[in-house]
Amino acid sequence: MISIIIPTLNEEKFLPKLLESLTVQTVKDFEVIVVDGSSKDKTVELAYTFSSKLPKLTVVVSGRASLPLQRNLGAQKAEGDWLVFIDADSILLPYSVGRIEQYIKDERLKFFTAWCRPDSEVQGDAFITLFWNIAVESLNRFKRPMAPGPLTAVDRATFMLVGGYDEGHAFNEDIDFSLRLDKKGVKLQIIRETLYVVSLRRLRTQGTLHVVQQYAQAALPILFFKRPLSYMPGYVMGGQVYDKKKKQFKPSVIKQYETKLKNLMKEFLE
Repeated sequence: MISIIIPTLNEEKFLPKLLESLTVQTVKDFEVIVVDGSSKDKTVELAYTFSSKLPKLTVVVSGRASLPLQRNLGAQKAEGDWLVFIDADSILLPYSVGRIEQYIKDERLKFFTAWCRPDSEVQGDAFITLFWNIAVESLNRFKRPMAPGPLTAVDRATFMLVGGYDEGHAFNEDIDFSLRLDKKGVKLQIIRETLYVVSLRRLRTQGTLHVVQQYAQAALPILFFKRPLSYMPGYVMGGQVYDKKKKQFKPSVIKQYETKLKNLMKEFLE
């Protein structure tokens, strides 16, 4: 069984959309664990409203908000052999869990992520996520693996091999986790198929230039020393810092987006 672990903090506007996407999965044999960081809004209350739609739903409240801590707590509660970590503002496409199960079965993977698409039909957002997919592929190619927080899948034994996420990281905990696994000989695999919708709310709220500058600053020690920063000034966890509504995506454009991405990646890799 797959255990889907979702860390949350003040995500009353976004978590229901993710949970709703889980209720319509073509494969139903998975559990969902929401690990909340003591939200001040209705996140926990809204999570419980999905108990009837998601029978294998567990809600855990952490004493403090911390992405790595909450992910580790979720892993401790999980009963599945596979742990799938998803950010609260992501959305899984209806076939995602089924495809993840199929990849696990057919490819014998231990640690992987997948391509994403934007949460709007704005052309600029499509270019941003296109660059994001290319960046993840490129970092992996240059032995700087990054399994991003919006979707990371790892089997339990592999997760325990490095003791889970480093709770001392308030930033770049996903890259730190990936690099530590890489040192153990566990390579990150990337499924070249669009399996989730990534939220660009941070860019909309804080400004694309500002966010790009933050990540560019964070990239330097990774590229040169394989040492991710553990803290970034101004980087805040939680839905309380976002107040803009995101535009809904249309499933009909997913195939068109994926075809363009595959063609570009083919040119890039060859």
